[in-house]
Amino acid sequence: MHLWFIMDGNRRWAKQHLLQTFFGHEEGSKRVEDIIELCYNEWAEYCSFWALAKKNIENRSKEELEYLYKLLWKSIQNFLPKLLEKGIKFEWVGNPDILPIQTVELLENTRETAKNGTKMTFILAIGYGGQDEIVRALKKFMKEGWDIEKLDENTFLPFLDTWRFPSPDLIVRTGGDMRLSGYFLYQSEYSEYYFTPTLWPDFKETEFYKALETLKDAKRNFGK
Repeated sequence: MHLWFIMDGNRRWAKQHLLQTFFGHEEGSKRVEDIIELCYNEWAEYCSFWALAKKNIENRSKEELEYLYKLLWKSIQNFLPKLLEKGIKFEWVGNPDILPIQTVELLENTRETAKNGTKMTFILAIGYGGQDEIVRALKKFMKEGWDIEKLDENTFLPFLDTWRFPSPDLIVRTGGDMRLSGYFLYQSEYSEYYFTPTLWPDFKETEFYKALETLKDAKRNFGK
């Protein structure tokens, strides 16, 4: 089972609570740890979280981005021992060319440190965009000299950032918007969806199991 989470609503949560934006992001980071724990308890093989989109990097203020990168460092330092203890593997996807070198090094070092986990895989999407992923994949395909006539769904897949992971079974989006926004764009053809107005910092155990129930009730025929 592969569960995906589009974490939306941190800034709105902070505004509702008359707090600075930064407090919303910090509270949201705590939910990531909580939901990973729930995914682990439910024997999910993979859980993915979209932390920062490519377009967020293009449109957010320098001050907010610097805070988010610092929060990422803090969160990984705090949570890495728990990943290792539970045997959870860490992976990340995104465009490294648009991220600070220190952030890329942090992600790569964390991947290396937690590469031997076998109980579950935790995937963080940062600096990620579905369209950007496909464009970069096509460039790789052509750069390696592949014959365009041999291009099909299967030959193209290994050039994607996300090719190593199975397609998502359930995509959960918090914050009230009913759209995918390009998350794992190429591989979500037969995914189930759960949209909730609950803001990400308020997405806790009860809401998690509501989302999971929709997957259990779904009739999935994968085009058959």
